[in-house]
Amino acid sequence: MIDLKMVASIYWNKHLGQKLRRLRGQQSVRAVAEKVTELGEKVSFQYIHMLEDPTRYPTAASSVSTEKLKVILEALGSNVESFLTNSAKIFLESIDSLETLD
Repeated sequence: MIDLKMVASIYWNKHLGQKLRRLRGQQSVRAVAEKVTELGEKVSFQYIHMLEDPTRYPTAASSVSTEKLKVILEALGSNVESFLTNSAKIFLESIDSLETLD
């Protein structure tokens, strides 16, 4: 287990963006941005859109600060550890399934 206090940012990709979008569900991006602001981290709804679909925005960041992601996920009722652990597990499972096709 990695201590997230020692990690400044997380490499961001399309897969993580899709997962963030699914986690948001039917909540509006504006509502999530407002919750994040209430929790003490200022983010715009446009920033959340960029995270959800980084390939759509040519200027999208290739990483997100761990602190910012932590608060966004808290606003969505989740946490960084489970978000990333489940993402890594899914990624590894998809690699395994590709290898069995060879």
